[in-house]
Amino acid sequence: MRKIILLLLIFVVPTTYSQNQSIYIPLNVKNAIEKGTRTMTGLPGPNYWQNKSIYKINVELLEDSNIVVGEETITYFNNSPDSLRELVMRLYRDISKIGAVRDWYYNKKYLNDGVTLKYLIINDDSLDVSESSKDIYRRSTNMRIRLKNKMSPNSQITIKAGWEFEIPKEMKLRMGNYGDGNFYIAYWYPQMAVYDDIDGWDLVDYSGIVEFYNDFSDYEVNIKVPKGLVVWATGDLINAESMLRKDIYEKYEKAKISDQTVRIIEQDDYKKGLVTADNDFNVWKFKAENVSDFTFAANRSFNWDGASVVVDSQTGRRVLVDLIYEDNTIHYDNGVQYARATVEYLSEELPGFPFPYSHATSYSNGSRGGGMESPMMANNGAPSNLGEHVGLVFHEISHNYFPFMMGTNERKFAWMDEGWAAMLPTNVVDRFDPGFDYKGQRVELYEKYAGSESDLPLVTPSYSYNTRAIRLGFYDRPANAYYALEEYLGTHLFKECMIEYINRWKGKHPLPHDFFLTFNEAADEDLSWFWKPWFYEYGYADLALVSVKNGNGEVNAEIKKVGNIPTRIELNFEFEDGSVETVSNPASVWKSGKDIIKVNLKTDKNVVKARLGSKYIPDVSDENNIMEIKAD
Repeated sequence: MRKIILLLLIFVVPTTYSQNQSIYIPLNVKNAIEKGTRTMTGLPGPNYWQNKSIYKINVELLEDSNIVVGEETITYFNNSPDSLRELVMRLYRDISKIGAVRDWYYNKKYLNDGVTLKYLIINDDSLDVSESSKDIYRRSTNMRIRLKNKMSPNSQITIKAGWEFEIPKEMKLRMGNYGDGNFYIAYWYPQMAVYDDIDGWDLVDYSGIVEFYNDFSDYEVNIKVPKGLVVWATGDLINAESMLRKDIYEKYEKAKISDQTVRIIEQDDYKKGLVTADNDFNVWKFKAENVSDFTFAANRSFNWDGASVVVDSQTGRRVLVDLIYEDNTIHYDNGVQYARATVEYLSEELPGFPFPYSHATSYSNGSRGGGMESPMMANNGAPSNLGEHVGLVFHEISHNYFPFMMGTNERKFAWMDEGWAAMLPTNVVDRFDPGFDYKGQRVELYEKYAGSESDLPLVTPSYSYNTRAIRLGFYDRPANAYYALEEYLGTHLFKECMIEYINRWKGKHPLPHDFFLTFNEAADEDLSWFWKPWFYEYGYADLALVSVKNGNGEVNAEIKKVGNIPTRIELNFEFEDGSVETVSNPASVWKSGKDIIKVNLKTDKNVVKARLGSKYIPDVSDENNIMEIKAD
């Protein structure tokens, strides 16, 4: 009905809705709106565009020398209206070079020469790749390539590169050699930076904290490894039958259609001989379309479990959910079912959109904890606590929605994906570990640092954060904001808003204002009263009881919003007879701007104690939440 009304009014008052918006719009975003690539309704503009690449990569993992050697051909498409004077590529492994920008200290003995660039060819023109080159400029992890001729709009260019790097053994930032034939390779190939409608080229260095902001591209990757190493990767394995021993391949195919866990590779399988093809070297071929990155893992001794789950009831489409882990790793024996429940929940509950890829693979590198996501892949640790384990598996898999299906810019707004990945696991974690209290812990973590000097407005670009602030700003504060928004809108409307946001921006690059304005449209309400304090302002959540009085057949209470962030009200009254009654109000009671509101409860009983809040409502101070009431 909302859409019909908008169509009827569009010729009369086309800007009425946008004029009511009061969230801050940065000038570079306003410029994009004027150019028609963005809008003030949260929809992509009629002139929206984005660039893409086609990657064809041949890579070899040299296990004995601990080196990755690669060659690639990139076809880069300039879909922008601009003529490009230069190209920008990312050489991620240059983070290990002396002099590179890093967010953490590393002993110089762990540093190396970064990426050795052997050659670079642009449209058959070989460039000088030496340190004195005038063709390229390498700064930290970005390489700027000067073009002899401008790249015109709606054109393409071919880039060929040869390169190699040492796989980190000590400085294992999101990838590395974990020992004993245990490899996870990420942030590894020369990759085109994003050129977008907001900033032009993304020149933010990969310095450790900041993560993804990539175009949606197509990949054909051939991975050459010594025999015995099994390889898992982004995309579809197109030569599985020739790479895997026959019985292993049959179990792999069975897992694709099984609800129950299939032990694709067990320790007994290794005892029977090679689980791979019996060649000195095997070339594993993967293909992926419209994805934002590519990673792979290789191992010669881990277990491999798999199952599948229907993610779209209309088509019956199934997604393979598989885990790779060292034998006897805690919680991983049943891990496939935790991962399967994750994909099912994401597809059916929240956000309630079918899982967008063919598989969700979780690889356990053997470390104690932590994880790192990439499309269809995750590089996980092994927490000893069950709730933490389920939360980690869910968290990394959920990133396939944010930022991979929704191409958000983590380098600028990490909360746009980490906040969702921190909030969404709640129900699945509680299902498998009811005593863990996932939400309660998330609220407590936010309260611990809320209002401190490190508590920055969420729209502060992520590259401006230091390591002390990222947990609060990327995860805890946005997760609590999403909790509060769901409580206010109700799960049904909240889900409708999420689906509208996904339908508008899947496969694109949404900004914060696209997210906010889309929710406004879908909820049919200007939610600026919520967005501004939670996302744009310094501040914290703190409600306080001012007074509680008995009299005239009712209890009267006054509540003050001490902090600036609006939260719902839950006020418990305890009476002389031991009974308790609760009065609740939505967070919107604060939207008028008042700092004090009154709460009334009709009752003939005398209240003796009042308690404000709950462990699921963020509040930085409990001291002003309890009041004892003396009898008159």
